[in-house]
Amino acid sequence: MSVLVRVRDPRLAARIDAATELALGVARADADARAATTAGVPVVRLRTRRRLAALGPEAIRDAIVVVEPTERTHRLAALVDDVRAAGAAGVQIVWNGALAKERIEPQVFAALERARATPKDPPVVLASRAVPTRALRVLIAHRIERLRDLRERVRRESRGLAARKELLG
Repeated sequence: MSVLVRVRDPRLAARIDAATELALGVARADADARAATTAGVPVVRLRTRRRLAALGPEAIRDAIVVVEPTERTHRLAALVDDVRAAGAAGVQIVWNGALAKERIEPQVFAALERARATPKDPPVVLASRAVPTRALRVLIAHRIERLRDLRERVRRESRGLAARKELLG
């Protein structure tokens, strides 16, 4: 990733370049560190709802699920919804443009739009390869952190509520 900034003053331009490079380096390092926390997350590949049913929710729960639609795929959005409902850590739809665009593209965008409309559920990304992307791994790590923080806040509030009840007797 690069950022282009044009400034007439060469000294100011150098300072802006240095600050930009530093910020991008920090962002890259943070993304790499977050992605690394998901290195142990299993990856499950599937193409059909039949395969999802055969695997069962236990195989999907807390896994990165790579969904590769085929020419015969008719309900990609429903498949992605089912995978998310089964407790997947995240979903990566693989489409490299090789399949008929007029058949697959509307299904891909429907699945992505449904995922966008439900941000509290596991993240869904689109990629051209079956290897889970760094972006998906960062989104999963962020979701795990957010859920951990939420659980801790609920735990603290419930302890506070119990203490209040005890005081009120």
